[in-house]
Amino acid sequence: MYYIIETDEQLAKLPTPDKCFIELVAKSDEAHPSLTTPSVIYYNDFEKGYVFAINHSEGFNLSIEAVETFLQKCNKVYLLNQKRHSYYLNLPNAIDMLFTAIGLGKDFSCDTIVHKDFGYRHRYLANINGLIPICKHYERCECLFEVVKELIGREDNIDWQTIYVNVYKWVEEAGISINEKVFDKYYEPTWKVNSVKNGKIYTSYNLYNITARPTNAFNGLNFLALNKDQSRAAFIPTNDFFADFDFDGYHLRLIANLLNIDLPTNKSIHTYLGTQYFQKEELTEEEYQESKKITFRQLYNGVEDKVKHIELFQYVDKFIQGMWIEYQQNGYIQLPNGRRLVQESPTPQKLFNYYVQCLETVNNVKKLSKLKDYLENKKSKVILVVYDSILVDFSKQDGMATYDGIKAILEEDNYMVKVKIGEDYDLR
Repeated sequence: MYYIIETDEQLAKLPTPDKCFIELVAKSDEAHPSLTTPSVIYYNDFEKGYVFAINHSEGFNLSIEAVETFLQKCNKVYLLNQKRHSYYLNLPNAIDMLFTAIGLGKDFSCDTIVHKDFGYRHRYLANINGLIPICKHYERCECLFEVVKELIGREDNIDWQTIYVNVYKWVEEAGISINEKVFDKYYEPTWKVNSVKNGKIYTSYNLYNITARPTNAFNGLNFLALNKDQSRAAFIPTNDFFADFDFDGYHLRLIANLLNIDLPTNKSIHTYLGTQYFQKEELTEEEYQESKKITFRQLYNGVEDKVKHIELFQYVDKFIQGMWIEYQQNGYIQLPNGRRLVQESPTPQKLFNYYVQCLETVNNVKKLSKLKDYLENKKSKVILVVYDSILVDFSKQDGMATYDGIKAILEEDNYMVKVKIGEDYDLR
């Protein structure tokens, strides 16, 4: 048996537990969270499950604000996908169990036959979940609760995860303006209305990866693998121009900072290393490109004997070997975000590559958190993060001091960024 809570009076009669689990069901699972609204919220106080009817054909409309106030009184609110929930509910007490589930092989495929049938026949209805019976939402969410219960007590590093969620939600909720004529020429989303509205397209970062490095593919578009051609002209600033801040030699500088090695910030790292590879002060363009290839080979394939005379690679090689010894002794390594990494068929280089990917994300989160505070009362917005570059939709109203301030934040701790300016995202 289940209970539907559909009025503020009924909600007020529920006791406030120390912990609870919720699953918010939006009107559409296919639409970006910015472009849909809640339908129901499943709530379980670890004694009993309920359904809060927010906007569903089978219930009165319970106030989402009242639900938020009620949930904020709970000490721990367990859920799945904190970023998605945060579009509708402000819950500083949220604990995202998807982070805990990473790498554990947990099965969250709890859809009922009705969910699957509606998904097959009516997948793109804007209010599909408002038509699926509440009892079926309850059945699905009871299943999810049983999976989550097995994970309670294993969660850790919650504060960092919350910051991680907040900064990437801040980026994606800004949206990216598009030139619809150019966009329609080059791109074909799975269902355009699910991510495009009022001349803006919304991206969605998937944060639940073993190294914490986000992906960003949504509605048929992979925003981290856009072709570097005229198709990028489809993306245009809402403000005055795009400023793309690209970290120079990002992985090298990340690992150099970790190992306390000073690298120059007045020249490209590839020029700096190239002068040591080729034993000359000035590089040709061909030598510069070859320098990049040599450097990437050391990082991603293993340090070669012929470059071990260079201090940076001496330390990198020692770090990789030390990491490998740690893994053999413990059966795992600890990543920079606090997660333990266990791998099938590990190799020293594979472990190092995963470590650096996580290190990149941890540093990006740190930089984005500072930018979020810095830009709080400004029109300029960060609208896309692509591994080692950060795209800002810049407003001249903020002034060049803001531009300099963004660059200064990104270059803190001996990083170096190169900036491209453009009236669209075709910044070649």
